[in-house]
Amino acid sequence: MNRIFKNTSSLFSAHLIGRLGSLVITVWLMPRYFTESELGGYFWAIAFTNLIAILTELGIQNPLIREMTLHPQQTRHYLGNALIVRGILSIIAYSIMIISGIFLYAATIVEMIIFLGLAEIANSIAQLYRCVFRAHEEMKYEAFTVIAERAVFLLISGAVILLGYGLVTVCQVMLAAGCINLILSIGFTRLRFTQLRFQSSREIVTVLMQQALPFAVGNLLNLLYFRIDTIMLPKLSSEGLEANTWYGLAYTIVNAFTILPGAFMMGAMFPVLSRAWEREKGRFPGAYTFGMRWMVLCGLPFAVGLSILSSEITAVLFPTYTSEQVDKIATALEWLSWSGGLIFLTTAVLAVLRATDKRRAFSVLMGTTAFLNICLNLYLIPRFSHVGAAIAMVISEAYVLVVGIGYISRNIVKFRETFPILPTLLKAVFLSAVMGIGLVLLKGILSIWILIPLAVLSYGGGIAVLGEFRTRFRFD
Repeated sequence: MNRIFKNTSSLFSAHLIGRLGSLVITVWLMPRYFTESELGGYFWAIAFTNLIAILTELGIQNPLIREMTLHPQQTRHYLGNALIVRGILSIIAYSIMIISGIFLYAATIVEMIIFLGLAEIANSIAQLYRCVFRAHEEMKYEAFTVIAERAVFLLISGAVILLGYGLVTVCQVMLAAGCINLILSIGFTRLRFTQLRFQSSREIVTVLMQQALPFAVGNLLNLLYFRIDTIMLPKLSSEGLEANTWYGLAYTIVNAFTILPGAFMMGAMFPVLSRAWEREKGRFPGAYTFGMRWMVLCGLPFAVGLSILSSEITAVLFPTYTSEQVDKIATALEWLSWSGGLIFLTTAVLAVLRATDKRRAFSVLMGTTAFLNICLNLYLIPRFSHVGAAIAMVISEAYVLVVGIGYISRNIVKFRETFPILPTLLKAVFLSAVMGIGLVLLKGILSIWILIPLAVLSYGGGIAVLGEFRTRFRFD
């Protein structure tokens, strides 16, 4: 269990530093130097390139981690053959980005797509090397590459913004940071894990693609419902690109703090879940319960606290905006805080489906969720603009949670085997309610710089008193 927490803390700390750095640039600097329309175009270009870049993954990451976890002596061969596949897919994806940009969008957005697309490709290739770190459960190397990449982006992009350069230059800095990430990832892999020499193998590619292709469809649909709202907003909202800015800023705030479930479930816990499912099925329910318990304990107070303090946080972060603009961002943030809380739980659900190789179930779940999300956006955005997109996200995450847990309870881990989650849920609800009441009563009296640490300490103290920290599970 010490290894789990060590890896989780490494990934969480690194990604938290990275997200906070991005938060400084996106939330603090950019609104002061760029118009709402410019920011809206920037958020749109990021969402578009991020969505197309999923084609480079083709669902190969999780099968790659899974196979290298089970067959560590074959690491370099699995990695090398995965690189061949990803290299071909990267050329295809980047071509789609450029061609689509030239024919459909304004020149400035096309320029941003050129550099953001290359940055996505660099990070996509680097992610294969990070799979080595995760398979060998040495996440400290990934943590270092994340911090280095984000530090370069924070320092250089902050400087170019202050010097008066435009968003295209910021995108160029993002590309440079992605290249540094790739170079470091290659270096650590070569020095600490395996040589880069390998033999191309049709058998290895077949094994990876047989597992990856069903997940590829699911991953694409998963990202589609995360990103489609940003792409649809300017077309469906009467407020155009400005709606993208209000939604994008609120989403950036929430996204900065939802890295914990990714670090914990998809980073540290995923190799453990994969190994338990393949070799020690009797231990799998305990591992799943352990992960879900901590996602409940973290996700619920996050949603409650952020939703209650959304107006106060927005007012502090955007002092140059008018009260009307602040209200628009705060309303979206209030809704998105609940989708952020649900992401803690849905990340655990999706990690289990991937670790147990439930490809069809994963794809069906992601497909129905994407369809639901698109339908909700088509209905809600014209009526409620960016707030409608936020509401659609909450409903979509709730759907993933309910349907996903239902499937897991029927086909993977029976509900009676996960009963310890129920007492934990009741404790989390009680403590979050107490914390929420306290925040409502005190938010007009104390600063958020006092309220937030006070809420964290009171909730953390509560779960310690109620014995949640004493629960253990042996993973080794």
